[in-house]
Amino acid sequence: MNRREKREMKKEIEIFLDVVKIIKQYFPYLAEKLEELTDIRHQSYVEYNMSVITMTRLLGLVCGLKSMRQMTDSFNTDETIENISKLLGVELEEIPHYDTINDVFENIDITELQKIQKYMVTRLIRSKMFDKYRFKGKYFQIVLDGTGLATFKERHCNNCLKKTYNKGQEDEYSIYYHYVLEAKLVVGDIVISIDTEFVENENENVEKQDCELRAFYRMAKRIKKEYPKLPIIISGDALYACEPVIKTCKEKGWQYILRLKEERQKLLGEEINCLEKAEKEEEIRYWNELKYGEIHNQREANIIKYYDKNEEKTIEFLWITSFKITEKNKEELVYFGRQRWKIENEGFNMQKNGTFDIEHIYSRNYNAMKAHYFFIQFAHTIRQLLEKGLRYVKELKMSIKEVSAAITQTLTHKILNLTEHNKMQLRFDLK
Repeated sequence: MNRREKREMKKEIEIFLDVVKIIKQYFPYLAEKLEELTDIRHQSYVEYNMSVITMTRLLGLVCGLKSMRQMTDSFNTDETIENISKLLGVELEEIPHYDTINDVFENIDITELQKIQKYMVTRLIRSKMFDKYRFKGKYFQIVLDGTGLATFKERHCNNCLKKTYNKGQEDEYSIYYHYVLEAKLVVGDIVISIDTEFVENENENVEKQDCELRAFYRMAKRIKKEYPKLPIIISGDALYACEPVIKTCKEKGWQYILRLKEERQKLLGEEINCLEKAEKEEEIRYWNELKYGEIHNQREANIIKYYDKNEEKTIEFLWITSFKITEKNKEELVYFGRQRWKIENEGFNMQKNGTFDIEHIYSRNYNAMKAHYFFIQFAHTIRQLLEKGLRYVKELKMSIKEVSAAITQTLTHKILNLTEHNKMQLRFDLK
C-alpha cells in the first residue's frame, strides 16, 4: 500500500464504530453501570441522566479532547447527538455542557467508580486474550508507581500534601499538591489501571503526611479483597524493596520482582559486592537464598542482576524476587523486571503528554478531580485496545493524533449505524 492509498484509506475509516464495538463486546454493561451511579440531584431538575453525563465525558476523553470546553464545542453537532442517542438508546436534543458534567462529578461516589474499574479489568482478564502475557503461564504482573496530579502555590483543600523547599533559609517556600498511586496490570505493551489510591492528608493539621507506601498498604488490602484468587506479581521501584512491602506480599500470597538499589539496602548490597568480586563477569548474575543482615536477625533473598551493555555505557539493573532463579527463567525474570518502566512510558507519560492530560485541572473541586482521573483511566483502557489491537491502525501506522482526529471526525460528522453486533478480534503483539 503506497502513501496515497494509505491517506485515502484513513479518510474512509469509520473508527468510532470500532470504539463502539470494543465497548459492546468487552464491556457490554458499561452504559448500565454508568446509569446506576448514585445521583443526588433533585430529579425534577434533571435534564440528562447519569449515563448521558458520564458517557459524554468518557467519549470526549476517548477522542483525545484535552479540555472540557473543547469537548463541548466539538460535540455540538447533530451527528454527535444522534450517535450518542443511538449508543445509549435515549432521546437527546443536546449534549450536556461541561459545567453540567462538572456539577455531577463534584458529588459522584468514587467508590462506585472503583467498581467500574474492577468491572473493566475483570472483563478483560476473563476474555483470556491476555493469558499469553502471564509469567510461567500463570502470574499477571501488577506494576506500582505514583505521580503528581496538580500543584498549587496556596493550599487547594484540606487533603493537599505539602512540600517545603529551602527550609530554614530566607528563600523558603512551600507548594501544595495532589498525588496518586497507581497499580497497573501490564500485558505486553498495554498498561491497564487495576487499582487507584490517592495519596492525601485526612485534614489540614496533620503531624505526619500521607505517603506512597501508606497508600500501597491501603491499596493492597483492596486488591486482595477484589481479586482474591488472581495470581499476582508485584513490581515497583526501589521504594518498594523493603521488608514491610515484602511481608505484605507474602501475607497476601503474591509474588514480587522489585527494583533494588544497593545504597537503600546496604547490608544486602555489601553481600552482593563481595560475591561479584569472586565471580566471573556475565550478562546476568543471580544468587538464591542469599543471606544478609546481623546474625540475630539474618534474612534471605533471591537476587538477580543484569548488565545492559551498549556502545556508550553499561547500565546495571538489580532486583529482589520471590522466585527461585534458574538458568531457564533468568532471562524471563529480567524481562518482567524491566517491565516496570511501562507504567512510566506507556502509562503516565501517555496520560500526561500523549492522548490525555492528567495534570490538567478539569475542576477545582477535589472530588471532581478524582472522578475525571478515573474516567481518564477508563478511556485509556479503551484507546489501548483500539490502538494496539486493531490491525488497520497498526498497518497504517496511525499516530496518536491521527487516531484521535479520526474518532472525533466520525463521531461528530457522520451518522453511524450502531446497531451492528459483529464480533471483532483484537490482535496484540507478543512483546
